[in-house]
Amino acid sequence: MKKGFTLIEILVVVAILGVLMGGFIFKLTDAPDKAKKAVCEDYVKQVATAIGAIEPWSKRLYSGSNSEEGLTETTAYALHKILGCKTKDNKLSGYDRFGLVTPWATETIKKLGSSCSKSSVITASKSSGTIRDHILRYALDDDEDGIVIANVGGETIRIRALVAVWCSGADGIIEPYSKGLNGDDVYSWSTSQVDK
Repeated sequence: MKKGFTLIEILVVVAILGVLMGGFIFKLTDAPDKAKKAVCEDYVKQVATAIGAIEPWSKRLYSGSNSEEGLTETTAYALHKILGCKTKDNKLSGYDRFGLVTPWATETIKKLGSSCSKSSVITASKSSGTIRDHILRYALDDDEDGIVIANVGGETIRIRALVAVWCSGADGIIEPYSKGLNGDDVYSWSTSQVDK
């Protein structure tokens, strides 16, 4: 007598395969967002390093620490020269005219071209907010004591650094620092640099 699989056994195997495939597909769809966040983390650290290179000899480039508007055009231009970004006739071109922005904003700016403004809505996948929400924020060690006092999402923190740079993640919302650590916000410093 030949023995085969029962209908129940086949259904159990199909269900197990379905669960495994669902998890695999979920991980695949999450990969582009993780890659953008990794690019953003690297970019924020580069910008912090570049600001640190400019800061000692030219504080006049900055409109002030904790600028909610992000970097001034003059500062952004200087940083773009250090970071090797393209400019046209000594003017920032494309998305650069808005200041330094996250990869999610860059996608939207490239799509909209010259019609893009700071209030343009982010249309990158799984992202929200406006261009203004995705501009990098920064704070400096104004009194040169090795501590940056930064207002991150309404929460004041002390960071052992000369420069601090941060930005929102894909959601376009900068959370208070203690909440943002578990979210998608990006910081140029490590948790060990924060004074408790």
